[in-house]
Amino acid sequence: MVRFVKDQPDAYIYSSFGARIFIGGLLMSLLYITIGVLVYMYADIILTWYTSLFGIPDVPIIGPLMDSILFVTVMFLPLVSITVVISRFILRRTYKKLEKLEIDSKTPLFLLSLARFFFIGCAIATFAPLAMVAESAMNMEIPASSISYFQSSFMAIFFTLLGIQLFLTMISPIVQLYGRTKSRALLLAGFLAFIVSSSLIYMANGQWNISIFNLSTSEFKSSFGIVMIICGICIFFCFWLVSKDAKSILRYQKMHFTMKLGE
Repeated sequence: MVRFVKDQPDAYIYSSFGARIFIGGLLMSLLYITIGVLVYMYADIILTWYTSLFGIPDVPIIGPLMDSILFVTVMFLPLVSITVVISRFILRRTYKKLEKLEIDSKTPLFLLSLARFFFIGCAIATFAPLAMVAESAMNMEIPASSISYFQSSFMAIFFTLLGIQLFLTMISPIVQLYGRTKSRALLLAGFLAFIVSSSLIYMANGQWNISIFNLSTSEFKSSFGIVMIICGICIFFCFWLVSKDAKSILRYQKMHFTMKLGE
């Protein structure tokens, strides 16, 4: 085994990566499915609960706006955050270990760095307009521009940025592994990543683009819930294929070494 470890040091890194990316993908898929089910079944109840919990005043326009922003913060931003967690603590750490072995990981790392800008964009798209809302509230004015933004543009911008960020993150390990194994299963994983991204972007910009003030309508709940469940299933199988391919490197190397010992 000493010769094997010396000849193929990256095989153990990929095997460990396969186990961790499977767990990360499973948690991400469960989060998407859970949020999809919660929004589909309980969106109106959640909005009412926020109103009573945080004491949001029943003021026309301002009250529903604050309800919707809280809803977005609690239900939508975790979708962005878990992508960042997987990127930071699973993917980036693995690439850094591979680079210490002088294995090229520049392209996957560039994809993760690019995804970070879209994460920042999601945060800016959500919270930057709140400054104008606060300023208008202090001046006892109606924040017309912010209301117009949340009513017509926010959902399109947020989910477009989320879709791109998620695609860049999911495609990153596929690019890294394809250069190592040339497995066709990774092409299927890439296609699943594309389905997830395109579903979110279509929901954001297609006929499902819905105002933030209509989060409790049956149209939004059904469309959002279905898209989240589809995305969750695709995310699970995408990362499962990536995990299986990563673990196969060590398995086949061990098999090859055993055959060499037999000779």
